[in-house]
Amino acid sequence: MSRACVLLVDDDLALLQALPEALRLRMGGVKVDTADSAAAALDLIAARDYDAIVTDIKMPGIDGLELLAEIRTQRPDTPTVMITGHGEHDLVVQALRGGAYDFIQKPIDRDHLVASLSRAIQMRE
Repeated sequence: MSRACVLLVDDDLALLQALPEALRLRMGGVKVDTADSAAAALDLIAARDYDAIVTDIKMPGIDGLELLAEIRTQRPDTPTVMITGHGEHDLVVQALRGGAYDFIQKPIDRDHLVASLSRAIQMRE
């Protein structure tokens, strides 16, 4: 899994700073790219085929559901894990119907996220 590359998309800059290092440590050196918006993520996705993508659902501008739809169009075989806030069950259902691989509720349980990403990456190999 050390060659795997994951894209993390969230408008929360604190999360973008803390989570990549935790993923690298817990997932054997996985490479983690970050984007602070869906628009920035789409540029990265166009240039690179990621092993998995993790994105927040609620973001300004293009939201996570719209990003998921675009990922399904551009990279249909890339598993996408959605991050949701507490009580956003309708959005979770929409995301899963839209092709999301899994969802993680905030505050993020890092063990759950690592397990989900590991399964997603193995499924893709």
